[in-house]
Amino acid sequence: MIKVASINDIKLICEFKLRLFEESGHIKLLHEDVRNIVEKEYIKMYSEQKAIHFFEEVDGKIISCAGAFIKSDIPYCFFETPFYGFIGDVYTLPEYRKNGYATKLTNESITWLRNKGVKNISLLATEQARNIYSKIGFKSTDDMKLFFE
Repeated sequence: MIKVASINDIKLICEFKLRLFEESGHIKLLHEDVRNIVEKEYIKMYSEQKAIHFFEEVDGKIISCAGAFIKSDIPYCFFETPFYGFIGDVYTLPEYRKNGYATKLTNESITWLRNKGVKNISLLATEQARNIYSKIGFKSTDDMKLFFE
C-alpha cells in the first residue's frame, strides 16, 4: 500500500538514504553531519511544498521509498519553466526487491512532479537501477562531470 510521508517520517527517509549511499559505495562522499543536514533541508523543502516522499508499506512495515523534489538551480532558473523535477531516495529493503515497488513509487513521484508543472525530471541512477528507469522512459543524456580527489 502506498503511503505519503510526512515531516515526521524524515528520520526514516534519512535512514533509507544512508543505506542507498552505503550499498552504492558512495557513503564516503557524504558530510560527517549528513543526518542533520538532510533533516533540515527536507523539513524546509516539505514546508515549501517542494518535496514529497512515497512509501510502500507491507504488513505495517515501510519497505520502500521514493522522493520527488522541485529544484530551480542554474540554468533552469532562467528557463520559461524555471524549475525541474528530481527523483531521489529510491530505495527498497533488500528482501523486498524485484517486486516492482521502486517502479511503482517512482511513477507516483513522476505524477506528483507533473501535477506541479514540471517539464523535465532528472535523477542519479545506480548501476542496478538503470534498467528500472529506462523502462519508465528515462534516457541517458550528454551530462558530463569532472571529479577531483
